[in-house]
Amino acid sequence: MRTTKYKVVTNNLKSLGLRRNPNILKYEIGRTKRLPKTKLLAGNTDWGGIWVTQNLSNAKTLQKYMQKKYNRHTRIFEVQIGKILYENSYRCKTNSIKLLREV
Repeated sequence: MRTTKYKVVTNNLKSLGLRRNPNILKYEIGRTKRLPKTKLLAGNTDWGGIWVTQNLSNAKTLQKYMQKKYNRHTRIFEVQIGKILYENSYRCKTNSIKLLREV
């Protein structure tokens, strides 16, 4: 694990399922969620990693989007991430995350 980022999850600590992602992951606070190497794909594709936001402002924007568009309350966590598979100014794709503390 190396860098701190932010993850937006559902109330029950599951991934949001944006862009029709059928691969919903369940997270546990304080435990590392690591994807197997066979499930990883570097690059900007939605598949092949765990997406996190680069900063708290981006996480809050995503949280507001989920509330407005889907009427879903979400939670934001500060996370540690593993190997970076792709990143841009808004988000980062990694092979593993660990939920540290709720913001």
